[in-house]
Amino acid sequence: MLLIVVDRVDAVKTRTARIEVLEDRIVVARIGETVQTVDDARENLDACARLAAPDRKPLLSDIRLAKPLMPEVRRVYMGEHLSAFAAMAMLVRATPLGRTMGNVYLKIARPGIPTKLFAQEAKALAWLRAAK
Repeated sequence: MLLIVVDRVDAVKTRTARIEVLEDRIVVARIGETVQTVDDARENLDACARLAAPDRKPLLSDIRLAKPLMPEVRRVYMGEHLSAFAAMAMLVRATPLGRTMGNVYLKIARPGIPTKLFAQEAKALAWLRAAK
């Protein structure tokens, strides 16, 4: 994991994601095209939670480039691990497959926090700002 430090950590690069905090205090996780393992999922969630601390910031999960997850990896991203966040917007491809991936996750994961799918980043960020 590569840490980018300016006074405090504002961004983290993992093997499969780039995670940052926007100026308006939203954590953004951009998942890349690399197939994720259970360890990758844990590392990504841990990095998001560290950047969200000490309060519960909203999370934008950009999965537009992500490959489908194996069931054991999907389980790592489920509900109880999301309690560190106030709300989650999932940014998916504006295609039937992108929406299906997002909806499958929501149905199985049961995030336990307000969660919504979006195809446009600006709309996702606006919803998260309103959810704070």
